[in-house]
Amino acid sequence: MKFICSCESIREEIEKAILFTSQKNSLAITSNVLLDNSGDTLTIKATDQKIGFVSKIAVETVVPGSTTVYCDKLHAILKTMPSGNLEFADSDRKLTIKPLDSQNRISVNLKSIESSKFPELLTVDDSAYFSIPQKDFFFMADKTSFAISSETTRFFLTGVYMEKKEDNKIAMVATDGRRLAYAEKIIEQEIPDFPSIIISTKFLSLLSKVSNKEGLFSIAVMDGNIFAKVGNREIYSSLISGNYPNYDRVIPKSFKYECRIAVDDISRAVSLISVLTDTKSRRVFLDLNTDGVLISGENNEYGDSRQLIQCEYEGPEAKISFNSSLLQDPIKNMDCDYMKISYNTTSQAIVLFPDPERDYLYVLMPMQV
Repeated sequence: MKFICSCESIREEIEKAILFTSQKNSLAITSNVLLDNSGDTLTIKATDQKIGFVSKIAVETVVPGSTTVYCDKLHAILKTMPSGNLEFADSDRKLTIKPLDSQNRISVNLKSIESSKFPELLTVDDSAYFSIPQKDFFFMADKTSFAISSETTRFFLTGVYMEKKEDNKIAMVATDGRRLAYAEKIIEQEIPDFPSIIISTKFLSLLSKVSNKEGLFSIAVMDGNIFAKVGNREIYSSLISGNYPNYDRVIPKSFKYECRIAVDDISRAVSLISVLTDTKSRRVFLDLNTDGVLISGENNEYGDSRQLIQCEYEGPEAKISFNSSLLQDPIKNMDCDYMKISYNTTSQAIVLFPDPERDYLYVLMPMQV
């Protein structure tokens, strides 16, 4: 094989491809990236057997062919190569890379492995794809993914749940059993019915890194895998198996009391108070009354702290206790000036809404006071 392409264009794709390789084992074929050139197109493939990446860029094909090379080394080489066109030629299990600029007398030989040893990547028929705005998809992912569980004993909670709802609406949910994050969007494009799925946060992170967050991209769900097409790139990942809990039962349908508070005020207060809380429980108290919200914490070894912040509240005096870490995360994900703390009793699920209400909410289970 032999082709010519700009250093910048191939370097950008290899920077994405390396994210999909098995970097822990340099001897495995899945630590390599496959390069296949024909018809003035270079196809780049990478996989660790659970996730896969395919990209296509324009090149000048001199001799069509394919090979694989260690992706980490190729990435490092391309980062140090001068800008401009590079020539790639593979022969005798060796990929030679050199700039076409005669002033740069550089020649790098990188050992290669024949492409027949590279595993087949999963594919799905084009008809299985449907389109969705990147902005809407990543909005839901960003608003929910922080709430997944880190406990591998309940592996089905370590991903983000996605389902199609009525009125062409997509919803995403994440929970660790103590908190729940929910976001939804009405999609203008027609969405076909698809089975509810649990998406790994690794796939969401990788998809974010290969996307530009603008315009539409395509998704397909098939045989326990999720596929995505973004511009000239395609990626896929296996889905997380398991029965996701019925999250609708966790979200109260109505509330007796609401407290409206500035997001910046409660964010700064909880951050300050959390410094002096019990290191194990990280408990903070919220005392709600018409004068304001008194946020307090105590550490038997170092001391205590409290701060009164203004709010709008007409309910009875109430004391609610939260783990400060579980409270801080949803507050940080509020993209608004004010939020509402809504509840029925101080021992039942508490819901945090942006104010005015938008397409997401957060449910927290209080600690026993």
